[in-house]
Amino acid sequence: MGIKRFEKILFNIYSGIGIFSMGLLACSVIFTVIARYFFSLSWKEVSEFNATLFAFTTFWGMGICILTNDHVIIDVFYNSVRPSIKRWLSVMDYVIVLIVDLMFLYFSYKYAIKVGIQISQGMEIPMIYIYGIMPLTAFVSAICIIIRIINFIKAPLSKFESNNSISNTEDYPEI
Repeated sequence: MGIKRFEKILFNIYSGIGIFSMGLLACSVIFTVIARYFFSLSWKEVSEFNATLFAFTTFWGMGICILTNDHVIIDVFYNSVRPSIKRWLSVMDYVIVLIVDLMFLYFSYKYAIKVGIQISQGMEIPMIYIYGIMPLTAFVSAICIIIRIINFIKAPLSKFESNNSISNTEDYPEI
């Protein structure tokens, strides 16, 4: 099995987890709304689960946005430079993103460890499972950022020309 095939399988698993989580969140929210407004039923456990799942899908999506180049970018300056400079601007940009992500990983880990011993009021589980979402997804995002940096370095200069985009969307299936 080639490296590209392995990357696609990993990407499909990664995005599949995100798709499943979003689908579960949508079903759970619809259930909650119907139960509350039509039957006057409300469960604190389900509400806390929805909030936790919303946080998970938000943070899980960071890595997908990085891999598919679906994030916000202001590229007026970037598009005005030569392709050889674009490569290194892209690398520098993602190194900065990696530094910010690693800081998020460090501080979210410290926070999760500090408050993780408390028990949640809704699901009555240790808060480490809820707050642990942040360092887990920051770690996964760091891996995604490193993959992007490697792809920038390995890509031919033609990928950085103004009519092309150094996007992995051709490498990965549409989500």
